Amino acid sequence: MKREFSFWEREEWLKSPDLLVIGAGIVGASAALFYKEKNPDHDVIVVDKGFAPEGASTRNAGFACVGSVSEHLADLEIAGEETVMNRIERRWNGLKRLKFTMGEEAIGYESVGGHEIFTDDQLFGECRDKMNWLNQNLAEKIGEADVYSVKEFEGYPAIFNRLEGAINSGLLMRSLHQKLTEAGVRVLWNSKVSSVESKRVEFEEGVVLTPKKILSAVNGFTSNQIDKPIQPARGFVFVTEPIDDLKWRGTFHHDRGYVYFRNVGDRLLLGGARNLAKEDETTDQFGVNPKIKEYLYGFANDVLKLPSNWKVDIEWSGIMGMTENKEPILEQVESGLFIAAGLSGMGIAVGMEVASQAVNLIESD
Repeated sequence: MKREFSFWEREEWLKSPDLLVIGAGIVGASAALFYKEKNPDHDVIVVDKGFAPEGASTRNAGFACVGSVSEHLADLEIAGEETVMNRIERRWNGLKRLKFTMGEEAIGYESVGGHEIFTDDQLFGECRDKMNWLNQNLAEKIGEADVYSVKEFEGYPAIFNRLEGAINSGLLMRSLHQKLTEAGVRVLWNSKVSSVESKRVEFEEGVVLTPKKILSAVNGFTSNQIDKPIQPARGFVFVTEPIDDLKWRGTFHHDRGYVYFRNVGDRLLLGGARNLAKEDETTDQFGVNPKIKEYLYGFANDVLKLPSNWKVDIEWSGIMGMTENKEPILEQVESGLFIAAGLSGMGIAVGMEVASQAVNLIESD
């Protein structure tokens, strides 16, 4: 049933803005902030269907991630050298923009580096053989020498990435939304969009706004609004209760980046393994896949060798938006309607960079 509105709501809350951003995650919130900074006299509204940005921005593992060697090698087979090297550069520039915009304290940034551990000797050999080639390319591309080096961690062969880091995703988004408030951007929570078209957005409650410009930044939920080749991808994560003498401290990847884990204080965060059931996990419905959960529990026991009495404190799922070649979709759909989505699991690293490009695109219209 459509709700009724008062005179005051109509006059002060339901006025159509200069820019309406759909999605209050890292891309949407950052785009609203950057646009408002450039256009302080414009009215900017961000709307989100949840009571917090729930797709992936607050449901990820908190990796400030440039990428592991095995992930890059897998991507090379799909996208080619130029695309992969540009992607790594975008991640690196995006992380620098994130730290510059927010400040490291406001995102809980930890410069801990990252290990990729191997249980497959053949894969380790392939990655080790390509490591120097990657290092040479990255020295030229981003100006950082000797990014990767061979190590050992807890008895496993490993490749260390000195540029990796960890963040507090919840703190990041809370700090970013505080910046929106200070800039004068309005955020309307629990506002589910039912339809989007050129300069017109309709909400489930019956509200219709006619902004001058609209940016859709809902990532894995894009297909519910706009017909674009972005597939939802569900990811599973859990965090243990505190573990005495936890040995796994830092950030870690395994199996081409599909499995990832890190410490959060004395707790272990572990997630991923979506590749075990990709078809089932191509969904925008939150939930837990028993097959993936069983695998990750086994990984914690058999590979990480956690103490036998470890327990899960909390588990959750998040929805990413994937494109075929992992490149974000950033374009004008029609007059006054723009899209920035398909972050392909790299939202923390590239989100602000994509948001900045989206603002440039909006202003060029």
